[in-house]
Amino acid sequence: MTGRDASPPVGDHTRDPEPPIWPSSGSVHELLRLHPQARVVQDSVGVTRVYAGRRGIRLGALSAGQTSALEVLGSRSVSFRTLLDSVRGDDEEISELLRRVREGGWLSVTLTGDGVPLLTFRPLAPAVPPVLELTCDPAELRLSRFAVLRAEPSGMVMESPLAHVAVEFHDATLVSLLASLPGRGPQESSEAVGYGSAVAPTCPAPRSEVVSEVLSALARHGFLTPRDGGAEREFPLAQWSQHELLFHSRTRLGRHDLEYGGTYWAKDIAAPLPAIRRPFGGATVQLPRPDLDALRTNDRTLTEVLEDRRSLRSHNDSAPLTLAQLGEFLYRGARNRERPGGRPGELGNRPYPSGGAAYELEIYPLVTRVDGVVAGLYHYDPEKHRLELLARPGPALTRLAEAARLSARMPSRPQVTLLVTARFGRVMWKYSAIGYALILKHVGVLYQVMYSVATAMGLAGCALGGGDSDAFAAASGLPWETESTVGEFLLGSTGEEN
Repeated sequence: MTGRDASPPVGDHTRDPEPPIWPSSGSVHELLRLHPQARVVQDSVGVTRVYAGRRGIRLGALSAGQTSALEVLGSRSVSFRTLLDSVRGDDEEISELLRRVREGGWLSVTLTGDGVPLLTFRPLAPAVPPVLELTCDPAELRLSRFAVLRAEPSGMVMESPLAHVAVEFHDATLVSLLASLPGRGPQESSEAVGYGSAVAPTCPAPRSEVVSEVLSALARHGFLTPRDGGAEREFPLAQWSQHELLFHSRTRLGRHDLEYGGTYWAKDIAAPLPAIRRPFGGATVQLPRPDLDALRTNDRTLTEVLEDRRSLRSHNDSAPLTLAQLGEFLYRGARNRERPGGRPGELGNRPYPSGGAAYELEIYPLVTRVDGVVAGLYHYDPEKHRLELLARPGPALTRLAEAARLSARMPSRPQVTLLVTARFGRVMWKYSAIGYALILKHVGVLYQVMYSVATAMGLAGCALGGGDSDAFAAASGLPWETESTVGEFLLGSTGEEN
């Protein structure tokens, strides 16, 4: 029996058939089209490749019918039967081509009910096995806690780190239906969007059998889960919060079609931020500079520093940190050594590495007790090697110091809390998708340098796992979305308990 006679699901029907996207009963039909960003290229020897962003697939030498099928799929959405009728070629060849582009994540599938487009599954990456094998009625499903619904110019789009597709909704009632699913019975969820009740939806509601098949399709892609949570209750998924798993999936290649890496996407809409932050205009404190030649000769070895490194949370307030020690610590770990050229925007060079030499991290010492420095919140100028006063002690600084003390479980406030911020635009101006992930990596390497310098100097250093960005915004007056704290490091003289 040929593909035309059987109207099979997309796939190679000459072998064990690939499961269809949904358990079709004939109420819902699919329209096929190449990924909207796909580019089909044929080289001089007749090899066809498909590209989208950073990924691609080699299809090899295609027959005339397969080449024609790709052209049709690249120009419009068609049903499987219409595609077969519109190209000259063997049905099995066309099915094999569709299987490969579908498995490779190159085929968008629009589901229609009664001839009306309902939603489109837009591929983000190569296909993965179905997340959920349905063992319950679709009405017994609820929205996965990992699903994220957002607005785009084209309409509402839903994504999930568990899915290799994004869902573009063409029917507003389906979005309402999804919102009504959690914690409701089947009849209640239908009535909530006007299916069989006096509540009128904003547009005609699909028939119940159509809704059932659409829910099944969403479940197979990981957007829905059984009401009891299913696999989401088990540790491999239970260990993840929604935002952390989404962040992980969207900052690594493989499960999205976002622009990725150093794209300089903002070069036409904004100027890059300068490598060195402009002064605030406050009073300054010049910091002493250590003798690096003497340190090269007399400093502790790298092995000693790494092996002796500890998180020390006790400060000796009877002999607090000095201005010279704070100056040496910042000079050795965070000063800007030069401004290299040769790339778009200003670059930096500091003792720790930074992606693209962006060096977006800034250090704001919150000084509680340092011999030679008045208490307050300062900004460290990494080029002029000085402190600039931003704020004197008050409720906002008390809130920051107390938060650090409580986080480290210290009996008294830290002598210095080094508040590490990021000027986000230094990284975001160049990088797509990975910008914030890079910033967090930079915080990690800065922490390691800070720990190493503190250990070499015999000081008490301790990194914190989190902090209050709103408190810093209140204390500094800096816009939260432009520059905000991304790390905290405590520094002080070594106490007896250490």
